[in-house]
Amino acid sequence: MAGLSYLAVLRLGGDAYMGGLMTVNELGLPTEFVYSEPLTPSKLQVSLYGSALGRYVMVDLIGKGLLEASQARGAPTLVGHGDLLPLATRVKRPLCQLTLTTLRPLNEVGQVKENSPEEHVVQLSEVYSPYLLRIYDRVNFPVAQHLPALMECAARFDILEPFNRVTRTLELIRDGATA
Repeated sequence: MAGLSYLAVLRLGGDAYMGGLMTVNELGLPTEFVYSEPLTPSKLQVSLYGSALGRYVMVDLIGKGLLEASQARGAPTLVGHGDLLPLATRVKRPLCQLTLTTLRPLNEVGQVKENSPEEHVVQLSEVYSPYLLRIYDRVNFPVAQHLPALMECAARFDILEPFNRVTRTLELIRDGATA
């Protein structure tokens, strides 16, 4: 199995952003980490993009750049924020967002309940409540095709925990504490 990738973008303050992409194997151990340097749009970009500036920076500059730099092309990518889902139109890589629900567990592991074409409730393990799986579209993320990889990882580790590692690592890099 190729594992999973985790994409997170931090807003550093003002209009500055920084992103990181970590790929883990089926045990949750990191196999790759790439990140962007802090990016601050110019005054001209702030003026031109207006309220769309954050989405442009997160999706087109940071997210797309990190996914293109990554060697783990086959791994499904979990995004830390729903605003990153439109990346699905810019890269050839399956993207989704997972959030843990407070719903009662579904009847069995692997069960999927479709709320809409872009939202599914999925039972990935026996341990946790089901997750809300958000996708951009079925072409980018065929749920049935990627569900086994998600279930395999969820059976071995907390599938959302790697986002904490990506965020902490970006904060360390930002603060210059890499030693």
